[in-house]
Amino acid sequence: MFTDRWIAYSVVLLFIMGEVAIISSNVLGAGEFKYETLRRPLSQMISFIFGLFLANFVSRMDYKKLFSKKIAYSFIFLSFLLLMAVLIKKIATGKPVDRWLIGKSVQPLEFLKISVVIFLAYYIVAKGSLRSFMLISWAFLLIFSNVLLLTLQPDKGGAVFVLILSLSIMYVGGIPYKLYLPLLALAFLFSYNLLKTGYVSERIAAWMDPFAEAEEEGYQIIQSLYAFAKGGPFGVGIGKGIQKMGVLPESDTEYVMSVIGEELGFVGVMLVLSLYAILIGRMFYYSVKITEPFGKLLMFGFAMNFSLAFLWNLSMATNLIPPKGIALPFVSYGVSSMTASMIMVGLAQSVIRVWHRERTFSTLTDLTHS
Repeated sequence: MFTDRWIAYSVVLLFIMGEVAIISSNVLGAGEFKYETLRRPLSQMISFIFGLFLANFVSRMDYKKLFSKKIAYSFIFLSFLLLMAVLIKKIATGKPVDRWLIGKSVQPLEFLKISVVIFLAYYIVAKGSLRSFMLISWAFLLIFSNVLLLTLQPDKGGAVFVLILSLSIMYVGGIPYKLYLPLLALAFLFSYNLLKTGYVSERIAAWMDPFAEAEEEGYQIIQSLYAFAKGGPFGVGIGKGIQKMGVLPESDTEYVMSVIGEELGFVGVMLVLSLYAILIGRMFYYSVKITEPFGKLLMFGFAMNFSLAFLWNLSMATNLIPPKGIALPFVSYGVSSMTASMIMVGLAQSVIRVWHRERTFSTLTDLTHS
């Protein structure tokens, strides 16, 4: 089904661990079986099965067909339109916060990540490098227009995530330091001013001293830390955790690692870490081995996306960074996150498959000529 089975196995095992945590949070936490408690676990399972078929279909395509100006610009423009639609919906409904296009199932942020990787990989290769200010400005402007719409949802953490992902791909794409450092400084100033005001500033204050606001902004952080502390080395057992029972909000999304930490302990957390190490490590390995520039940048972008999401989510759950929900791919509940993540895996497998095929053909050609 997939060329690199290590990536496939790690994805399946991560889903299983996440599904167990989601069932524990919704069904076992509620203590009864009814549609409302089963809805999220079933939705996650359906999303994963659909994602498997989607990833398999994408993996059989030739990723080089994406190396097209029309396709690359269509991806980034479509993401802009989806984010604009969310903003219009938010204004029309009068909600102070709205990040979903349809209910709470379609979140454009997750698909923007794919668009950013494909667009920047194409743009960098098509232009040869990003060694002129005009080339960099145009690429950054297209990305920043999407980032700006994220801030208006508001999703300030998502905006910072996309900026970090974009800048990392641009750096690998060959921006000279004399141009990259000012761009980095600009992104830092934007992020700093974005995060120092409003609800984010309150979260940062709670992060610095969660017990000062133990019943308000610091509540989630404290409950998450309690969950990890109760878990110990081997956990209290699947379904036996108590933090998920209404005590820890978002226990199956942003704080799913806290549920795993409480019920499966340090061993469970290390298992998740090991599976991500395999998934991300394999992708970074191929990004180094593959010589074709477009495929190399795609692999790096996907690996960077998963590594950022994992480090961000785990650091937030353990209070190493201020609390801002970023879904943990394949583990956290979320239809959009699961679907987008599986598309990335499918594209990565397409790159690997084409690389293996071309390498085999090259080897056979060399043997024939010798």
